[in-house]
Amino acid sequence: MNKLELIGTDTYVYYEKLPSGLDIYLLPYQNKNNYFMSYFTKFGSVNLEFVPNGEKKFIKVPEGIAHFLEHKMFEQEDGEAPFEFFAKSGTGCNASTGFKATRYIVYGTNDLEENLEYLLKYINNPYFTDENVEKEKGIIAEEIKMYDDNPEWVLTEEVQKALFKNHPIRNDIAGYIDTIEKITKEQLYQCYNTFYQPSNMGLVIGGNFEPNEVIDIIKNNTYLKDKTKTQLPKVKDVIEPLKVNKSFVEIPFHNVTNPKAGYAIKLPIKGMSKEKLYEYNIYIGMILNILFGSSSKFREDMMSNNLLNSLILERTIVDDYLIITFWIESNDPKTLIKKIKEQFDHCQISEEEINRCKKVWISSEVIMTDNIEITVDNIINDLIEYGNIIPDKITVIRNMNLEKLNKIRKKFDFENSSTVILLPEENEQVTS
Repeated sequence: MNKLELIGTDTYVYYEKLPSGLDIYLLPYQNKNNYFMSYFTKFGSVNLEFVPNGEKKFIKVPEGIAHFLEHKMFEQEDGEAPFEFFAKSGTGCNASTGFKATRYIVYGTNDLEENLEYLLKYINNPYFTDENVEKEKGIIAEEIKMYDDNPEWVLTEEVQKALFKNHPIRNDIAGYIDTIEKITKEQLYQCYNTFYQPSNMGLVIGGNFEPNEVIDIIKNNTYLKDKTKTQLPKVKDVIEPLKVNKSFVEIPFHNVTNPKAGYAIKLPIKGMSKEKLYEYNIYIGMILNILFGSSSKFREDMMSNNLLNSLILERTIVDDYLIITFWIESNDPKTLIKKIKEQFDHCQISEEEINRCKKVWISSEVIMTDNIEITVDNIINDLIEYGNIIPDKITVIRNMNLEKLNKIRKKFDFENSSTVILLPEENEQVTS
C-alpha cells in the first residue's frame, strides 16, 4: 500500500488500487473506538445518457434512476435486509444519492470485519425483480411528494433550473413521479452493470484498525476477488452555455411565511488544472467568508436593520462552472441582494483579515481530521471533485495572500447570475 500524509495534521491515508480497479483508502486511528466506512460509486442523478457496459450506443434513462437504484440495493434475495443485518451488532447503515455519486455507509464500534464483509456482499449482489421495482415506485412517489412541500428543496431545484439551460443538474435528484413510473428492472441492471463496477468505485474506511489486516479482508472477499477491471463508463458530454437560463424568478409557495431566496452566480473554470481549481475555489471561499461570513460586519449590519434572518453560503463545482450560492431568508431579498453586490464591489479586504481567516481555517483542518466521519467524507469529496486527495490543503491555505486574492476578486463577474425568490402564496409569480 502507498502511504499519504495529510500535511500538518498527523493523519495518514493508506491507498491501494486492486487489480479490479477498485480504489481503497484506509485511515487508521489509534485513539478511537468507532469506525466509519463509505463505499461509493461515481454515479449520480446527472448521469442520464451513457453507453451501457458491453454495448456501443448511448441510451437515455429516466430522471431519478440513480436514487431509485440506491433504494433497491437494500433489497436482498436471501430476505435479510442490510438494516436488519447491521442492527444485530448495533451498527448503523445508510445511503445517499447526490448529483455526482451514490454513497453507502456503515458506522459503529463492533464487528468491523463482519460488517465490512456484508457491505461488500450486498453492494455486489443486486436483486431486482419486476415485482420489487413496481413496489418501490409507490414508496419513492410518496418521498417526492414530501420533497414538494419542502421550501428549501423546491428553492434548490428552481435555482438549478434558472442557472442551467441544458445540464441534467436541472433535474430533481429523486426524479419525478412520471419519470420513476418508466423505470424498469432491465434499466436498473444496465445502470448497475455500467456504474457499479470496481473501476468506477471507491471504498474509504476510518477507524481503529491495522491497515494490512483490513486490506487483506477486502482482497480476499468472495464477492470482490473475481471481479475484473472494466473501462470507465462513457457518459455523454453536455454543452452548457455560460449565460444563465433565467436571471430572475419569483414563485408563490404555500409553505413559507417569510420570503426565501437563492442568489447564484455562475463562474467559468474550464481548462483549470485540478490543483489550480482547488486553489481558486478556496480563494473564492475566503473572499465570501470575510465579506459575508458569520462574524462579518455585513451580516451584523443586515440583521440589525431587519434585512436578514439567515444566510448560508455554498460553493459547488458543476463541470465547467463553479457555482456560488447565497441561500437567504429575508423580508426584502431584492434589497439584500443589491447590498451583497455593493459589499463585494466596494468593501476592502485587509492582510490582517486574510491572516485571521487563515489561522481559523488551518485550525479547522487539524480539528476536522480528528473526526473520522468528516475525514472520510472530505476524502470522498476530493476524489469526486478533483480526482485525487488534496494532501496539502494546509500548505495551500498558509500560502494565500492579498495580492492573489485581489486579482481573483477583480475578475469576479456577477453578470451570469440567477435570483429565485419563494414568496408567501398570495404574491404573484414573475419570471425573466
